[in-house]
Amino acid sequence: MSREKAERNLKIGLFGAALTLIGDLLIGAAQFPDGANMIEGYFAIALAMPVWRPILGGLIGFVGICLEFPGLMTIYPLIREKMPRGSRFYKLAMYIYLAVGGGAVHLPCGVFMWLRKAVAEAAGQAVGYDIALKYLLYFLLPVSCVFMVFFIGANVVQFIAFIKGRTPFPKWYCVFNLLIGQIVFNAVRQLGNTALINGIGTSNKSLGAIVMFTALLLGWRKYVGDQDLAFRHRTEICKPFTKKYTDPSAPFDGYIEDDDTKERARSVLLGKVAVNRQ
Repeated sequence: MSREKAERNLKIGLFGAALTLIGDLLIGAAQFPDGANMIEGYFAIALAMPVWRPILGGLIGFVGICLEFPGLMTIYPLIREKMPRGSRFYKLAMYIYLAVGGGAVHLPCGVFMWLRKAVAEAAGQAVGYDIALKYLLYFLLPVSCVFMVFFIGANVVQFIAFIKGRTPFPKWYCVFNLLIGQIVFNAVRQLGNTALINGIGTSNKSLGAIVMFTALLLGWRKYVGDQDLAFRHRTEICKPFTKKYTDPSAPFDGYIEDDDTKERARSVLLGKVAVNRQ
C-alpha cells in the first residue's frame, strides 16, 4: 500500500468515524435519571428524546462505520509479513466489522431506542419496556457478542504487533487502538451524569477511531514514508524455514543456496533418460 493510498484510506476512515460520532451523540447524549445504571438510563432517555434522534443516529452511524473500514484496513499491510496468521485473523475481523458493525449493531441500537418510545406511546410504558428488553436480549445482544469476539481479537493482534515492533511505527503507537480508546472513553462515565459525559461514553469507539486514524495519518509519512508496503521487502531473500536477510548479489530466483557449488554439482550423477525411438 503506497503512502498516497494509505493516507486517502485513513482520511476516509476519519470522516467515517466523525459520522459515527454524530450518530452516537444523537443516540446517547442525554442525562440519565439519578441512580439509573447504563441500561436503565438508555431505557429512560428513549422516552424523553424526539423520535427522529435514534432513527437518524442509527442511520448516520451505520454509514460512518462502513466508511471506517478503509482506514482500519491500513493496519493489515503493516503486520502482514511479520504476523501472517495474526494478520489473516485481523483481515477477517475487519470484514466482519464491515458486515456486522453498522447494520447489525449500531443501527439496531437506534432501533432499540425508537422501539422503546414507539411501543410505549402505542401500548403503554410496561409493554414498551417489555418489547424493547426482549429485542435487546434476543437480537441485539447475541449479534453484539459475536461482533465483540472479533473486535477484541483484532485489536489484541494490532496491539501485539505494535508493542513488539513488528510495524514501521514506534512501539508506543500501541496505545492508538480502538479497544483502548473504548475503555478510556467509556470510563469517562465515572465523572458524573450529564448529557456531555453520557455522550462521550456512548461514543467511546468512534472517539477511539478518530484518535487512532489521526495518529496513523500524522505518523505515516514520518515512520512509513513513501515505500510501498506490498513491495517493501523485495530486496530481502530467504532460505525456507530460516531467518530472512538481505544480499544484493542473490541469484535471480531470490534464494541463496550455499550448497549449490561447482564441486557438488559435479558429484551428483543424473539419472538415465529413457528415449523413445520410433
